[in-house]
Amino acid sequence: MPTNPSFLIPDAPPPPASNSEEALTLSQTTKKFERFLTLKKQNIHFNERLAKHPALENPGFLTNLMNVAGITLEQSYASSLAPESAVRTNWPESCFVEKLVWQNERREKKRLGERGKVDFVPSSSREL
Repeated sequence: MPTNPSFLIPDAPPPPASNSEEALTLSQTTKKFERFLTLKKQNIHFNERLAKHPALENPGFLTNLMNVAGITLEQSYASSLAPESAVRTNWPESCFVEKLVWQNERREKKRLGERGKVDFVPSSSREL
């Protein structure tokens, strides 16, 4: 940071030209916001209506939606936080259920003494 930082808020950028694509997009966005605000004044909330929609009761809806969006199951748990502060989404092989079951079975066999038994044979009698 500079030694004497300026905390003044800069002036607003000039509005886009009325015939530009940016101006059209801005007016469309403004109309959408005005529509949402009108609905909110009528006590109609978008999230509540969306949550009550019958399509969301379909258990396969999330899978289909993820396929359309191109999101894998692993990516659905990803975070936009920095890797050191986010929840892990990629795990080592030892954390998967197959490896954990194998480790538990091995531990149980070791506990029960079935870990590779050695058969002892009597020594031959030697005369001294």
